[in-house]
Order: sequence, then structure tokens, then C-alpha cells
Amino acid sequence: METVDYISLYWLIIKMMTFFTVIILFISGLDDFFIDVYYWIRRGSNSIIGKEKYPNLTTKELMAHPEKPLALMVPAWDEAVVIEKMLKNTLKTFQYDNLHIFVGTYPNDPATQEKVDNVTAIHSNVHKVVNKTPGGTTKADCLNNVIDYIFEYEKSTGIEFTTITYHDSEDIVHPMELKLANYVIGTEGKDLMQIPVMPLTTNPMNFNGTHYQDEFIETGFKDMLVRESISGYVPSSGVATSFSKKAVATLSRLNDGVVFNTKSLTEDYDIGYRLLSEGLKLAFVTFPVTVKKKVKTWRGKMEEREVEEYIVSKGYFPTKFQQAVRQKSRWIVGIVFQGNRDIGWPKGLGLKYILYRDRKAIFTHPANLFAYIILFNLVYLSLTYAFNDTAWHFPEFIPEESWIWTLIYFNAMFLVSRFFHRFYFVNKFYGFSSAILSIPRLIWGNIVNMFALFRAFSQYKNAGKKEKEVKWDKTDHEFPDDIEIAKVA
Repeated sequence: METVDYISLYWLIIKMMTFFTVIILFISGLDDFFIDVYYWIRRGSNSIIGKEKYPNLTTKELMAHPEKPLALMVPAWDEAVVIEKMLKNTLKTFQYDNLHIFVGTYPNDPATQEKVDNVTAIHSNVHKVVNKTPGGTTKADCLNNVIDYIFEYEKSTGIEFTTITYHDSEDIVHPMELKLANYVIGTEGKDLMQIPVMPLTTNPMNFNGTHYQDEFIETGFKDMLVRESISGYVPSSGVATSFSKKAVATLSRLNDGVVFNTKSLTEDYDIGYRLLSEGLKLAFVTFPVTVKKKVKTWRGKMEEREVEEYIVSKGYFPTKFQQAVRQKSRWIVGIVFQGNRDIGWPKGLGLKYILYRDRKAIFTHPANLFAYIILFNLVYLSLTYAFNDTAWHFPEFIPEESWIWTLIYFNAMFLVSRFFHRFYFVNKFYGFSSAILSIPRLIWGNIVNMFALFRAFSQYKNAGKKEKEVKWDKTDHEFPDDIEIAKVA
């Protein structure tokens, strides 16, 4: 083959990639646009009929509601660096007296046990649980051991916990979260309550960390509300999730005596579907409360004022590229591959649609990669033609009357919608400067997601060959000091 033949073949491949990319991005963009429109219609209708928030009560009424016994679980494998600080901050922060905390540790992790012992020596409502199996095991296995300990504790003390909540060892909790769980689970009769997760970063220019906050805020305050409305399916986020005793008993029955599925890397995602399939009631709650906080005035002075904020769980996410890829590849394995294997495509159009949204990453992430490759080639050719009149010209890339152009115009419109909604939600919770940066962070987030998909596919494929489950990749955590907490709490 001549050089020109190789060039022509390369251009043919680029053209085929273009067709694939434009079609996939159109389908995905149409899907995202539908969610956007649905959100605004739902928000408008709820405003008209006076159902702008759930539950419909004031902050004062929430705080005055009688407290029922509540158990908080914290799995802690190799968390000596953060667990003591997290527990002390949690005890100081939660405005909830009828609380017991159960921390899951491991027999071969004395450093973490020692830190937990420091807290249990001072606080009688904090209990150390030692896992039956040496670590590290899965988070689900650790939580199952904690649950068993809680059941034994109830028998020995006569205390019966109405609600069981769990958090990770890097979480910065909201003072009123347990008050909300106490009301939604204990009084409203819901079986699972999930609140939004709000990622934090110390460096706004670190795109590895800050792209999490962009994705989570838009998902938590838009996408999750829509998916609950369409399908009733509310997946747990792995933190800040509360269960009724009925939910715990149901999961235990479905999983052969254990509450959390140890075969899934995202046992939290699996939980929501299992409960929904059994007819239990799930709720994703975005609840605003009025609190007194010190705020900086336009004169630069600090004044205490009443402000409205949402009950959310905060925490620091990976700030290094490889850590972010590892974490997201675990999510992809659990949600896309194991989710398809274990859940399949159950009955119900709304549920099928939501599961499709969760799994479409297997197509959209490669399409985004192809889009960047295509863009690079087009820019390169444009510069070549501009500075070299004698350059060899390729045939017309996309014919002027081609239907592909129609899809491209729609894709451009969908992209503008993506930029607007990302900017809107990031600006609302993180401020204008972060909202501006959220636009280039979209690109960086796509790059992280692409590497995560490749890693997830490789992990799942290799595990299948060996007839084993994919190994759990634990994320290293960090917890801020008191000064930093005061800034972000």
C-alpha cells in the first residue's frame, strides 16, 4: 500500500468514529435533556401546589420532634489517620442525644483499633466492633459484622433502634441529619432515606478533586430527584443512608442472612433496588433548614445571621488522578457490569430507563474519547490548510446535506444545556468562580471517566476468566482539622 492509501484508511476510520460518536452523543444528549426538562417541570408544579420540600415541616418542628433510639455504623479498615478525628467531630456535631455509634474494625489493624479505643474510653455510646475476618475485606462484609453486633447489643440491653444510619470515616456530618432520619424513617414510615453528598476540596484548581463536586451537586439536586419521581429507585450513596428495621430485615432475608451484598463492589447501589423490588418505601431528601452562622458582610465584617442551607453529608474526595480513576472504576464495575449481571433489566419502563442511564457510560465514555480525537484531527487539518496552500486536501468530511449535520446541531444544543445546568448548580452551592471552572472540568471529568472505564472493563474481564469477584480497591481518606471544618461545615 502507498502512503496515500494509509492516509485514506486513517481518514475512513476517523469518519466511522464520527458517525458513531455523533449518534451516541445525540442519544445520550437527548436523554440528559429530557431529565433537565423533567426537573424544571417538576420543580414548577411542586412550587404551584406548595410541595417544594419533603418533609413539609419547619426547622423548629424538626428539632423538637421526639428522638427515637438510632444506631450509626462506621466501617473502618486502615483508617487510623482519620477515624478518631471523625468520631470526635461527629459526636460534637450531631444534635441528637439518643445515639449509639458502632465502629467496624479488623483484628489485623491494631492502629485503627487503638484510635477507636481512645474514643470509647471517653464516650460510652461509642462501641468498637472487631470483624470476624482479617482485613481487608469488602465494606459490605465489615457492615454485616457491625449489624450482627448491633443485634446482639439490642438483646443484651433491651434497646431497640428504630433507625440505622451509616457513614464513612472521612465524612463531615450535618448537625440535623439524624433529626431528619428520625422523622423520615421513624415517623413518616420510609424504609430508606438518602441525603445528598457534597464533595469538598482544599484547592479549587485541582480538577481531580473538584470535578467530583460538580458531578455530585448536579446529580444530587437534579438527577436523583427526577429518578425517584420516574422510577421510585433511590440508590444509597454509600454514606449518609438511613434504614428502617424493616429494611434491614428484608435485606437479610434476600441475601441469605446477611444485610449487605458482599459480591458487589457497590453494595449501596444494590440495596436500593432490592428494597424497591420488595415494595418498600425509599426517599431521596433534599431538605433546607434555617441555621445561625457567621457570614462575611459586604464590608468585610463577620456577623451572625440566619441562613438557609441543605442537610448534606460533606467529605474530601481523591485529589490525585490515579486515585480518582481507581475509585470511579470500582463504581463502574459495581453499577455497570455487576449491576447488569445481578439486577438485569426488571419490569417497569421507568426503572428500565433509569438503569439504562446508569449503564450508558459503557458507550458514552468511548464516544467522548472519540470526540476529542476527531476534534484534534479537524483542528490539525484546519491549521494545515491555513498555512500550507499546497497541502493535500481530504474529501469533504461530512456532506453539506447529510443528516449527520442535523444531529450535530442538536448535540450542540444539548451541550449548551449541559453547560448551563452544570454552571447553575455549582454556582448555587460553591459560588461563581467554581461555576466558571466547572465548564473546563467537564472535559477533565470525561478524561477521568474514560480511564476508569478501561480499568473497570479490564478488572471485570480478568476476574471473569479466574471465576472470581473483582478485588475491592479501597480509597485512602483524609479528614480536616477543626479550623478547616469550621470553614466548610
